[in-house]
Amino acid sequence: MLRPYMPAEERPVTQEERLARRAELRADIHRLEVELEGLREAELRLLDGCEHAYADGRSAGAGGQMRICAICGRVLKHRDEKLWG
Repeated sequence: MLRPYMPAEERPVTQEERLARRAELRADIHRLEVELEGLREAELRLLDGCEHAYADGRSAGAGGQMRICAICGRVLKHRDEKLWG
């Protein structure tokens, strides 16, 4: 549903105010990007120990010739694939 245009403020914003607000927004963006990077690193550490199975014991592998874990996104080895030597 479209809303009719309603100005945010009654008076026009000056260029000085606009630039100050832009600097505030960029600082907020930088802070949130750093926080997001930390959260992504925490997720990677958490998924390092992925057992490639759901909580009820079913396999989380998906795909045909190339199976991928639906939880962590890693490529899974097939049964017939040599695991060593």
